[in-house]
Amino acid sequence: MNDHPVHAVVTFDEGVPVAVDGETLTVPEAVRELNFRAGVVRSSLGSVALRVARTAIRGGSGEVDITLLEGRVVGIVARSEESLYDFAS
Repeated sequence: MNDHPVHAVVTFDEGVPVAVDGETLTVPEAVRELNFRAGVVRSSLGSVALRVARTAIRGGSGEVDITLLEGRVVGIVARSEESLYDFAS
């Protein structure tokens, strides 16, 4: 587990994660990538992060900047027409 923040931008299309930091991935690949970056193995962190991110864009399309730290989602900022939040200007 990493003891420093890990940032990733997840792209969603109609509520489905389709890319992490611009790299096209399937949902299972996105989960594994987020777990890998966070330094966790066999953890639900990646899937939890995707669910939290999807909530921020209300299941629509857009990008979500997530921050993972010590096995937790500690930050989230979304950019989308449907988002609850928006990236800082």
